[in-house]
Amino acid sequence: MTKITLNGLVIEQISKVSEAGQYLWQREWAERNGGNISVDLTEIFGEVPSDLSVFPHCFLKSVGEFAFPKESAGHIFFVKGTGERIRDLNAPENAGCVLRIDDQANGYHVLWGGRGLDDYAPTSEFISHVEIIMAKQRIGSHDRCVMHTHPIELIMLSHHPEYAHDDALYTQMCWQMLPEVRAFVPRGIGIVPYCMPGSQKLANGTTEKLMSYDVAIWEKHGAVATGKDALEAFDYIDVANKGAKLFLGCLASGFVPEGVSSADLLDLKETFNL
Repeated sequence: MTKITLNGLVIEQISKVSEAGQYLWQREWAERNGGNISVDLTEIFGEVPSDLSVFPHCFLKSVGEFAFPKESAGHIFFVKGTGERIRDLNAPENAGCVLRIDDQANGYHVLWGGRGLDDYAPTSEFISHVEIIMAKQRIGSHDRCVMHTHPIELIMLSHHPEYAHDDALYTQMCWQMLPEVRAFVPRGIGIVPYCMPGSQKLANGTTEKLMSYDVAIWEKHGAVATGKDALEAFDYIDVANKGAKLFLGCLASGFVPEGVSSADLLDLKETFNL
């Protein structure tokens, strides 16, 4: 496979993906090949090779309802490979690849990584990642990274019948456990009702929630967040999970937590202009 040399800015972004991947693994949020990370490198990639025919070109298995957004044509991403493990992102050239979505948005050229294989494929959730990033860019967001992982306590709370179907209540429970959760997850947490992993319905629901919330919970499955890079996306999920962990820990200890009062949460909001 033809190889290219990545510039320093691109290497920095991929290094952040590798670092975040180790955090996910250490927290037991990324069992086997669970979870995915992708980052849009288009603005920092530099000059694209003039002859893309020398790079492996893969078409989507089915082009139609579940396809790349047309405006993503020409965008360049680093993305974890299908079946690859988050913990192996410390060798990103093996566990992921840099690819360019083709000019028709019907497929992609693999430009770097991918174990040097001509048939290397990104995660099956990559199309939904692209949809999320394109939607964010349409509203002027600087977010370029999408992270999906399986944070234990956020998933546990999404099984709780009193909180699993109420964005406001779920968010409130996490916010009230620690001032930092209110401060660093200021837009709160939205819940996507359980549906088939990898489905268009799940992709649409996630995109919709992330237009309004910092973290989207896939009920009984996991969480998704975006950020300007992988570390910022990780921070949103990490801080949100701390709120859920504290809340569930109190319940496990036999008491319902008093929590930070609504008046104090409002004071935080006003003081820090959240």
